[in-house]
Amino acid sequence: MAMFILSKIVGILSNPANLVFLLVAGGWLLLAMGRQRAGRGVVGLAVALMVVCGVIPLDEMLVQQLENRFPATVLPERVDGIVVLGGAIDPGISEARGQVAVNGAVERLTALLPLSRRYPDARLVFSGGSGTVLSQDIKEARYAENFFRDIGLDVGRVILENQSRNTRENAVLTRDMVKPQPGESWLLVTSAVHMPRAVGSFRAVGWTVIPYPVDYQTAGTLTPTNSLRFNFGLGSYNGVLHEWMGLVAYRLAGWSDALLPGPN
Repeated sequence: MAMFILSKIVGILSNPANLVFLLVAGGWLLLAMGRQRAGRGVVGLAVALMVVCGVIPLDEMLVQQLENRFPATVLPERVDGIVVLGGAIDPGISEARGQVAVNGAVERLTALLPLSRRYPDARLVFSGGSGTVLSQDIKEARYAENFFRDIGLDVGRVILENQSRNTRENAVLTRDMVKPQPGESWLLVTSAVHMPRAVGSFRAVGWTVIPYPVDYQTAGTLTPTNSLRFNFGLGSYNGVLHEWMGLVAYRLAGWSDALLPGPN
């Protein structure tokens, strides 16, 4: 639990928009205290961060590095099972509104329908509990089941893992639930930007999976732009920094088999 809460705190503090706000507030406080040089320096750092995020497409380059790590999968003739990772549903909004509320990663969910038809004998698993500290009683798997039913998937085939709070627990709890056997072929479905950390997590628990990346955010190469990106730039760094920091943290904790996992 401590590691889970710490990861949430670090995520909040590393959000570039939050960081800019804290720098500006800190700079203003220093100026109010009469420390002019230090205050101007801190405010200048905030402005420089905004310029970097708004002008240089470093976020896009960081996303592409992760998305290009695993190429699009050539599907095998036979698959024993398919694991879909959570993260595409907001269980809190779903609970409040009485209907499934999805986000931009919805391809994680929709990909399971054609895959289930291609592999009618494969075991299907959805792994996703609650990733929030204060709402552990509202599980994503509950609403994933509703979503699968709505799109015409036979939910009787889907095994629901609803206790995982992060990618590490996706790997551990799903492995313990389905007990994959040596020689079996299992597809792992998640967003392309999340695939390196996901594959590393599954390998670290002794489970070699076949990556099936979806939900691409970039075209794979830098796209020229003629507009400044101040509004978009700060927010877009949040997700990709979360992934890169997650890769470092998982490796240090022994939760991943490599710092930047790639194809075997």
